Amino acid sequence: MWGGVHGLYRVAGDVSKPYRIKLQRKLKIKTNCLSWKLLQTISTFLLVAFAWIFFRSDTVTDAFRFIRRIITRPTPWLLFNGGIYNLGLDRVEMNILFVSVLVLLLVDLIRYLKRETLDAFLLEQNIWFEWLVVIAMIVAIFIFGKYGPTFDNQQFIYFQF
Repeated sequence: MWGGVHGLYRVAGDVSKPYRIKLQRKLKIKTNCLSWKLLQTISTFLLVAFAWIFFRSDTVTDAFRFIRRIITRPTPWLLFNGGIYNLGLDRVEMNILFVSVLVLLLVDLIRYLKRETLDAFLLEQNIWFEWLVVIAMIVAIFIFGKYGPTFDNQQFIYFQF
């Protein structure tokens, strides 16, 4: 199902492309700006997140049950009332997630503003800065890595794949 949903996205994108281009021209939508890239990123994220429901569910029935619950009983207040910590991440993990997303946004912003890849940006810097970034990434792997004697592959999302 997961692959089928992605295939459906691809077919729908290919079929609708000429109509989307016409609509963009008619509405004079700029496609070479940050707002357009942001819309594309958010749309892609939502579509992929939706497809993950089928990947993660044990059965197709469970997937549709979950989708029906999202539509009929939305609970957006869980994001703000502390209830999100009951869904799998504790406060420390949530803070790590928040910092990680900020780092990714910073890297993407550098890429967008400088119009170059991160490795090209780092090569422009002084050697001490390059090494600082490399050491920080290695330390992050040691601190946030899950491998070792306490690693449980049952918690890994691909363990049933």
